[in-house]
Amino acid sequence: MTTNYTIYLVNQMNYQQNFWLFLTPPQELAGDPTVDANSSVSLAIDPNDPSTNSFTVPVQYVVAAGASNNAVGLNVQINSTISQDSDLTQTWDAVYANVPPNKGPKLTLDAAAAPANTIKISTNPFDQASNEALNWYASQSFGIQTMAGFIGMTWSPTPNQSRTLTPQLKFYVSAGTYGESTLADWTQVSNDAAQLSVPSSFSNFAATVTLLNNGTWSVTPGKPTSLALLDDLSLLTSARIRELTAVAYLSDGTVQQDLVTAVTWPPMSANPAVAEDAILSGTITVLTALAAGFLYFTMSGVTFNVTGSTDGATSVNFTYNGALSAQAVKDIVVAGANAIFHSQKP
Repeated sequence: MTTNYTIYLVNQMNYQQNFWLFLTPPQELAGDPTVDANSSVSLAIDPNDPSTNSFTVPVQYVVAAGASNNAVGLNVQINSTISQDSDLTQTWDAVYANVPPNKGPKLTLDAAAAPANTIKISTNPFDQASNEALNWYASQSFGIQTMAGFIGMTWSPTPNQSRTLTPQLKFYVSAGTYGESTLADWTQVSNDAAQLSVPSSFSNFAATVTLLNNGTWSVTPGKPTSLALLDDLSLLTSARIRELTAVAYLSDGTVQQDLVTAVTWPPMSANPAVAEDAILSGTITVLTALAAGFLYFTMSGVTFNVTGSTDGATSVNFTYNGALSAQAVKDIVVAGANAIFHSQKP
């Protein structure tokens, strides 16, 4: 399953900003003046927009090859004619045709493995000079394909050359007027941009990038504060946290936690054909004697009513009258589970 990283975006400037996402180049391409930044992932965000804005980046690399009458260079739009998902240690053969006629390239997986942690692209010995004299230009790209578009880099391939790339999950978030799939200079992209690295900039696969009102950037691991608070509220209202809170008050005598050592189900309750809205009943045995006056117990956030006295008992009868199926209840009430007994109704 592909891992996704989410970059949340916050605009504190007093006017709308266009946020762009770029992938930093592998170390083998860094500083190469013939390799340009290429992105089609952008998002316009109003000042202090209360809605949630984000880029989602899967860790799924792609290699791409193209040919068109656009020469590879700054401010030129490049759309590759073929792309393939790529995993580490794979080698891809990019085969470009000699023109005329104008013809797109082919991109096929090679049986030979690339070195560990790398992806290799091999280019065939095509007649580049003659092709370009006829205004037919080859291109080659590497990056990540997101649901919102491509982020990566593009260059003009050299005939009969191989590039072995060591990908690095580092990103630039920049605000500006870049063109979609239009090649940009790395210096321009990285100037006054937020920089993020996996894993240091992320927490639980999330990071928050804020464009502050003074034009500088802030990068914070995790979700924005507003979303984190919502997550905390969901936790605080969950059945599991209510159980944990109850355990904290064991000393007042109204709550007791005990280990279930055995469960007995009457024949009717054990029947898997019992309807989901039927009242289920059974008996549990716990490790230690119970105090008097317990009315119900909870297990995994599910409530079961106690029938009969609990004073000094280690076995108690119970009923369940909720929405869970008989089998779902049986999966919860098992030996080895913890039961938390309560003497006061919630």
